[in-house]
Formats: sequence, structure tokens, C-alpha cells
Amino acid sequence: MILRLAHRARFATARWARSGQALVLVALAIGSSAFAQNPEHERVMTTVRAAVTAALPYPESDEAGSLPENGTSTDSWMVVPHAPGDRSIEVIANPLNLANQQRAMKAMAQIQASLESAQRRSEAQYERAIAEAKRTGRSQDVDGVTLSDEGLAGARIDAESHVSIDVEFNQPAYSFTVASSIEPSPSRTIAIPGAVAVMTVPSNVYRQKTASSTDERFCPAETLVFFGGVRPPDVAARSGNAFTVSATAAPAENAAAVHSLVVRLRGNETLIAQILRGSAWAQVLELLK
Repeated sequence: MILRLAHRARFATARWARSGQALVLVALAIGSSAFAQNPEHERVMTTVRAAVTAALPYPESDEAGSLPENGTSTDSWMVVPHAPGDRSIEVIANPLNLANQQRAMKAMAQIQASLESAQRRSEAQYERAIAEAKRTGRSQDVDGVTLSDEGLAGARIDAESHVSIDVEFNQPAYSFTVASSIEPSPSRTIAIPGAVAVMTVPSNVYRQKTASSTDERFCPAETLVFFGGVRPPDVAARSGNAFTVSATAAPAENAAAVHSLVVRLRGNETLIAQILRGSAWAQVLELLK
């Protein structure tokens, strides 16, 4: 299910697909091995992974990331094994789990309806383009059917079928862009002792204007946890439905190898809340001493 290159820098997409009577989860991840030999990077990722694993009582997936290693269907989630150089921790929906299969089948029905509608629009546009070409002699571009035509159902099942936990540290400044109809804000329900800030965005739908229309897009839930020598983050609105969350690093006050660190969680809102509440964050704070 996970196409593993040298490592996954981030979880790119997850898609439920139907083949005959079988239902499988297909995922694509993109990475590089630029940091595979960095001992400090490995130490940080090992520590963060151990901390969040305390909140993830789920089996690891097989090496390919396709199925749970233990073959169980009772667990809703599985954790992709660590590979040297990883900058992300991936938790993905167990495709053997019955509840996950039922949600996927419902989403596939909605996706199919969206694709059929997009196909009809494309065919009508093609017919108009042919008529216009005959009348004027000028050709016109015709929109094809793309993944974006899966609609909100496709985007929602992608987002809710995983949680991606990305880690950055020792940067002079941190900046994250969020496409959303809701502005990122400090969490009112989650407090992490020792964290500088916990910024959250709930899952929501926003509108994005394209060349010919305004389309609805799905924003997955997201949380940013800032640790160490960073100033409280600022939020700036950009054009359209987009915001930038940024924080600058303060001068290092001690000789710790890790001066600042940000953990970014994106995907399933319920699982993110579970991870935030159940992780052993004290282990992460030890990195900053």
C-alpha cells in the first residue's frame, strides 16, 4: 500500500479502490535519502516516534505498507515501519478492518457519482468545442476528468484514512501554509506541558476559485506543536482561503543539540486528538535539555 522510496518525506495521497469484489487501500509516498545518514536526525525521529507510539496501540504494517504485519482485521489502524532517513511517521487505515471497508464503499459510491458527472460535463464541452471549431475554424481546449473530479468524498476519504506526523527541528524559522476556510488558532482543548504553542485547524470545506469556476475543497484536520526555543507563532491570512503559520527561533540559551522542534500532524481528526492526548511528550522535551 505504501510505495516506499528511500524514505517518505510526507504522505502524499491515499485512495480506496475497488477491484472486482476486493477493496484495497492504495497509497503513494514520495521521499529522498538526503538525511538518511544524519545521526542527529535519526535520534530525533526515534525519540518522537517512541513518544507518539505510546498513543498508538496498533500493529505495524508489513514492509510494503500494504497490510498489518500480524494480519489482524480488528485494529482500525496500522503504523508504517520506520526507515532510515524518514522525516514522517505514518499511521494508515487498516484495509482489512470491516468498518474501514464499509466507509470506503460508501465513499466510492459518492466518488463514482462525481466522476460520472465530470465525464458528462467533459463530453458536453467536447461537443461544443467541435461545433465551435466547425463554425470558426479555431480549436479549443477541453477539460478531461482528473482526480480532482472525485469531489469532496474522495478528498475526505483520503484525509480520514491516515495521519501523517512530520518533524522539523533546529530551523532559524518555521513556516506552514494551510488551505482552509477556518483560521488556525491556539487549541482550546489540548494542552501539552512544556510546549510553546499548540495550533489547530479542524477539518473543513473551503472554496477555491479556478479559471472557469469555484470548486469546493476539503481541508484535513491539522495540529502544529511548537517546542523549545521558538517564539509564539503568528498567523497571517493570504489571498483566498489560505493562512501561513510562522514562528522564528530564539537564540539558543543552552548547549543542547536540539534547540527547537515542531511536530505537524495532519489527517484524521479523531486520531490526531488521541495522539495529542496520549503521547509521551516528556520524551520529546528531553531532547531540548
